[in-house]
Amino acid sequence: MATERNNAPEKTAIIALTRNGARMARTLAGSLDRDHALFIDRRFRKDDDSGEAFDLPLRPVVKRAFAGYSSLVLFLSAGASIRLLAPLLESKQIDPAVVCVDDAGSFCVSLISGHVGGADQLAQEVAVCLGARAIVTSASHASGTLAVDLLGREFGWRLKADATTITRASAAVINSQPIGIWQGAGEPGWWPDGKPLPGNIAVYATLEDLAASACATALIISDTTSDLETLLADKITVVYRPRSLVIGMGCRRGVPVEELESLLAEALRENGLSAECLAEIATAEIKRGEPGLEQLAERHGVPLSFLQANELNAVFETNPGAITSKSERAHGLVGVWGVAEPAALLTAGASELLVNREKTTRATIAIARKDFTGNS
Repeated sequence: MATERNNAPEKTAIIALTRNGARMARTLAGSLDRDHALFIDRRFRKDDDSGEAFDLPLRPVVKRAFAGYSSLVLFLSAGASIRLLAPLLESKQIDPAVVCVDDAGSFCVSLISGHVGGADQLAQEVAVCLGARAIVTSASHASGTLAVDLLGREFGWRLKADATTITRASAAVINSQPIGIWQGAGEPGWWPDGKPLPGNIAVYATLEDLAASACATALIISDTTSDLETLLADKITVVYRPRSLVIGMGCRRGVPVEELESLLAEALRENGLSAECLAEIATAEIKRGEPGLEQLAERHGVPLSFLQANELNAVFETNPGAITSKSERAHGLVGVWGVAEPAALLTAGASELLVNREKTTRATIAIARKDFTGNS
């Protein structure tokens, strides 16, 4: 699996050392649409400047910002910036994004962590704010092709591959080798509308078609845990996990989170679905405040949504073919014919279930895949 980035807050440090740099830093701070902090050499700081004044040397300031911020904008030459940054560098998966701006404000250079860290995008944003030119030298950006390590990032997809595999797949894309893509779940808009895919990249209708192709590299967008390694054994394979699965869940009062977690894990495992693709947990409004459900959503970092009884009951009339059970007992006790199945369907915007209602003595679960096309 790719290395996770550091835990620095999503905040940009803007650092200026010269008079011109301080002037441009103020302009940038006033127009950059990101959370930021301003650092200006005390010699050129004005009384009404926000942020922090610093005294030379600059190296400790940059070192502190490098460790404490997700991105840096240095009003400094590329050479000077590189000398300051060199002892701090670890890897592109961990290092913050760094952009440097020359003292004339002509160029904004994406210097460190262009793709993974977002320096390429930051350089373009800074350039717009300053009326400068963004300098981005990443190969995929320069050639206008797909960036393996950024695919689906705007949707929150999780990249599942080690650094070596990502590097090999990226090289294959840049060198115009045959690339195959298969998508079984997730948002469809990962490539700009109206822009043709590069000639070496093809989208396959089925995973089997991709496996049988001559493509040496496979990019797989899926929420299933099928045996990809065996099927695609002869290919460099990168897997993306979209946030595509909605869990519908009902339970009796006071069911502990461990019991709900066990039910969820078993349902996912038995049906070959990835827990990394959970998007939301949905239940009935009467379960608001139920500790086990709240803790389960918190564990998986997903929202917990609540549906009114009339919304849940309506599904039994509008889409009866998708529902496998109707509980007279539940309707008599709490006024709903069922919770797990209709909650999953409604929240996912789906017309059918991936996993029909499964249960223990005290909880129920159903799973639907989110409809990202709006055709439900």
